[in-house]
Amino acid sequence: MEQNSKLMGTDAPSSQLSRSGGAGDVESFFDLSIGASEQACKECRRRKARCNRALPTCDLCVKYRRHCLYEKHARTPLTRRHLTEVETRLERTEALLRQMRTLVPPHLRSWERQAIAVPALPVPLSDESFNFSSKPQRENGGAVNQMSLGPRTPAPSMHSSHPLNNNDMNNDSQRMLERPPDTDFEWSEKDPIHPHALSPTGTVEGKEEDSPISDGMASLAVSEREAGYLGVASGAALLRLLESGARRQPSPRSQADQHDVYGLTAQPNPNRHVAESMIDAYFQRYHISYPIIHEPTFRAQYSEVIPRPNGPCWTVLAYVVAAIGVWTSATTTADTLDLALFSQARSMLTFNYLEVGNLTLVQALTLASNYQQKRDKPNSGYNYLGLATRMAMGLGLHKEFQGWKISPLNMEIRRRVWWTLGIFDIGASITFGRPNVWPYQGVEVAFPLNVEDRDLTAASKSVPRESSQVTPYSAVTTQARFHMITYECYDRVISKHLPTAEQLLRLDAETIGKWQASVPGYFSEQAVLPHKYAMSQAVMAWRCRNLRVIMYRPFVIRKALRKREETDEASIKAYERCLGEAKATIHMIAKFWSTNTHDRLAAWYGLYFLFQAALIPCICLRNDPAHELSPDWRAQITTTLKTIAAMVPFNTSSIRCHQTILELCGRFLDEQQLEEGSLSSRINPPSDEGPVDAAMDTTTNTASWAGDGPVGESPQTQINGVFGMMWANGDISMENDAGWMEFLRAGSDEPFAGFTGP
Repeated sequence: MEQNSKLMGTDAPSSQLSRSGGAGDVESFFDLSIGASEQACKECRRRKARCNRALPTCDLCVKYRRHCLYEKHARTPLTRRHLTEVETRLERTEALLRQMRTLVPPHLRSWERQAIAVPALPVPLSDESFNFSSKPQRENGGAVNQMSLGPRTPAPSMHSSHPLNNNDMNNDSQRMLERPPDTDFEWSEKDPIHPHALSPTGTVEGKEEDSPISDGMASLAVSEREAGYLGVASGAALLRLLESGARRQPSPRSQADQHDVYGLTAQPNPNRHVAESMIDAYFQRYHISYPIIHEPTFRAQYSEVIPRPNGPCWTVLAYVVAAIGVWTSATTTADTLDLALFSQARSMLTFNYLEVGNLTLVQALTLASNYQQKRDKPNSGYNYLGLATRMAMGLGLHKEFQGWKISPLNMEIRRRVWWTLGIFDIGASITFGRPNVWPYQGVEVAFPLNVEDRDLTAASKSVPRESSQVTPYSAVTTQARFHMITYECYDRVISKHLPTAEQLLRLDAETIGKWQASVPGYFSEQAVLPHKYAMSQAVMAWRCRNLRVIMYRPFVIRKALRKREETDEASIKAYERCLGEAKATIHMIAKFWSTNTHDRLAAWYGLYFLFQAALIPCICLRNDPAHELSPDWRAQITTTLKTIAAMVPFNTSSIRCHQTILELCGRFLDEQQLEEGSLSSRINPPSDEGPVDAAMDTTTNTASWAGDGPVGESPQTQINGVFGMMWANGDISMENDAGWMEFLRAGSDEPFAGFTGP
């Protein structure tokens, strides 16, 4: 019996390891048996025998060759004795690990090198960690306590391909914007090897002097290298047209691309009490505009009232939700805890996830794409978005089937996921000026219902009546309808056959006008909504105006560079509409920022639409500073500079946008206007931050308004500025094609000033 007990290796008195001979060294390794059971085995209980409770087999069952079986506890006993035993086993396990590490040769001890390589965090965090994969602690009858986290191709529009029979002079205009690029479109958005940047007080985004300009708004990149392909509808198109060639120097490959080395990723380690606040911030700030997640269901899964679906996919989703919640609620751009949370989510997304498909993963990938774009990694987000779209179609989210036995709530969740993914996909295409890839044809899924969560629950057997008031789902439905009605406008703008002013005005009335008439009164631009819906309502209005600016700005460029009045009534109307929409956008965003609560989400959208709109008065003022409307253009630019300066604490891209506008138009503003729009009067950055100082010094280096003379660049030079963002398969250069020049000379028999012909 004693010999048999030695083989069992248990902690029972009769099951101890022999301690004779030279077993002293081995003893410390293997004297860690699984111990004794809390109760007698089934056989001993049935026979009412005295069981020694040894694991895995008691002595009596060994002696009489019985099948020894212990009942498994459904729940661990909440006793002091059990806790003491667990603590003891944990201490012994840690001691074992320390002893085993001493046996590893020094040159293989990677943990010691990591401890040296990673500097201490500026702010020590709690030892308690935050792990969405763990179960939340419960107390007071099951109430949820804060979590503990351990470290760790659509068919194109038929109209867009038709030639414009009555506009031969405009047919080749877009080809002038499609010359082969100077370099390839390859890009790298790998994180630089700065482990300290993952701390809550790490490096501020956008402050690395040597990093190439990359922004999720696709408005500041002046070189195709590191930015990927940015089309003619992106904000960078007009900026490249305005900026001189001196600033468009090719940037070197990023350090991450030259040296394919990945630094150690610091794991998120916030205090437990902030866990739920991250989720609360997500639903309070982000969910209102993009309700891709059903809040009651997610919170029930988080609290484990209902099971968490799809295993680790849900954990990835939870980390992304937390990252977005932290990002939107941060009061300063120095807060980078969201980067660590997203890094944890990204580390879990392996190639194995390409072999699965579920709704949870679609939600996680979609949110990850939008987060990456807003964190100035637009191409990474674009890739996440493509994967999410393919997976969604693979799950049939684009279809609804008659007689489908699915609950009303589950059907509605599928609709919300599909259309939230849709507005992200279409919005990204417009932002980057890339072709639409969203499947407009073959989609048979209704728009989300305008209902409150309390009216549609998991217990609902029928679809409730839609609400006549604004709900968390009003924004996604309104924007989805907007994109489905107006997508042809964008397709025509980026096509190689630039529409005439008459065609654009007619398309505007048939699409944008039709959508505006269909917007419910409770979500119209004039409606007075509760404060929490103010941003989603405002962004929808900005988005509509931005599309019109994109549609009509070629006519503003033509008039500004040609320096002649338009004779065609439709062209005059297109020109005036572009100027009017840009001006309205500038004033709307300025008013919104001065009257509403500030956060990083509002700052991101406000800066994107404001910068795009401000480039319109910029190009007008640069080319005709003595025009009768020039005082209004200066006022718009001044308002823009003031608003952008106010956004600096929430979006560091504001500094670059502010500096860019000053460089473009600063010399046409007087001293008072420069002072009103300066950064120095609104922020006081540390003196060691080079990019900020450079932006602030612009006001002092910019001379006062230098008279009525236009910018000294020829129209050809300004047009050449847009060539950094060409179609990859373009084969026409400005010097060999007169299409764009013909568009500029439309309605005139004379060449415009400064250009004598190709």
